[in-house]
Amino acid sequence: MTSSQLIRRAKVIEEVIDLIGDVGAEAVQMRDVAQRSGVALATVYRYFSSKEHLLAAALEDWQKRLTRRIMSAARPPEQDPLSGMLEYLRRAVRAFHRNPEMTALMHQMMISTVPEVRATIDEMNRTNIDMFNRLLDGVAPEEIPNVSFGINAALASAITGMLVRSLTLDEALSRVEWVARALIDTGTAQQR
Repeated sequence: MTSSQLIRRAKVIEEVIDLIGDVGAEAVQMRDVAQRSGVALATVYRYFSSKEHLLAAALEDWQKRLTRRIMSAARPPEQDPLSGMLEYLRRAVRAFHRNPEMTALMHQMMISTVPEVRATIDEMNRTNIDMFNRLLDGVAPEEIPNVSFGINAALASAITGMLVRSLTLDEALSRVEWVARALIDTGTAQQR
């Protein structure tokens, strides 16, 4: 894409993120996105083959923004991996708490069979793996996949619990932090 196309595409995604917050992902309509972004509907369809593809792109952009904010505030290398991971988890849980529509959208996108959505989810997973590898520096390398899996499972469970209102923000934070402490303590003990 040319730079002007990338700018238009980014504007479309920005409007979708705003619309998701305003009306929820289910109510987002391609024509509304086109109108709000000032981009022709045909152009929106040229960038995104379907509404699901567009929503996945918005979710990916939202995740990348969150990841950039978290990594810019990441722990200095001399600190233990637990402090950086706890900071990440606190920020992530709070971000999903503030944006329950993004939590619902993530759940929807994770089970999609649309090829463009699957490719976007795969890219999000790669971004997540890279971030966890950085945050878990100091954990035994062979344990990082298991620690990452466990922390991601706890995070997914916590944000789902908040979405369905079976967990408060404080409960979700407490449980995710407990799992992270247990897994990272085990992983760093293996490194010693």
